Order: sequence, then structure tokens, then C-alpha cells
Amino acid sequence: NTNLATVKTYMLIAFIFSIIFVIVWIGAALSVLSAFAYATAVGLGFFFVLPALIYLVLFAVSIIVFLRIYKMYKAANAGDIATLKETSNILWAIIALIFAGVIPGIMLILADGPIKQL
Repeated sequence: NTNLATVKTYMLIAFIFSIIFVIVWIGAALSVLSAFAYATAVGLGFFFVLPALIYLVLFAVSIIVFLRIYKMYKAANAGDIATLKETSNILWAIIALIFAGVIPGIMLILADGPIKQL
């Protein structure tokens, strides 16, 4: 099926770029933690509490989006159309666009049409 092949390609691209984005998030997490540790050591840790908490929430959402993209990627490769239709949602694509990077979000938006046609 041409639509399934298209979805596989979109999901592969989304998966690769979501992995890259998670690695970037992890690097940012390490820098936030080191800045927080340094600020705490010099007595200014309270300035970093709110930004660190906001960052952790954003990081958690990014990981959830990554796991959803991974589930869709596995379903596309297995030809599991039911799981693809279940997990494909334009709202999740927009959330991915915001939290998992532009490319994974765009790939999920583009994949939504062919998934609905399967």
C-alpha cells in the first residue's frame, strides 16, 4: 500500500529527529542541573527553582511525545494499521511540534492524512 509506505517514511523521519531532540533535552537538563547546583552552592538556588521545575515539566512532555512517536514508528513498520489510527491525532502532532521539535511535529501532521486513508 502506497499510504503505508508514506507513513513509514514520515514516522522514520519523525523518530530520528525526536531522538535528536531528546538528546538535546538531556544536554539542556544537565546544564540546568549544574547551574542549579552551582547557584545552590553560592546561596542563590532559590532563583533557579521555578525555571528548573518548568524545565522538568517541558522535558517530561517531550519524553511522552517521543514515546508516542516510537509507538507509531513501531506500528508503521509492523503494518499495524489499528494502532496507527488509534495513536494518530492532530492534537498530538501540534504538541509534538511544540515540545519535540519542528520536524517531528510536521511529520506527524503530514502522516495524519495517509493514516486516516488506510
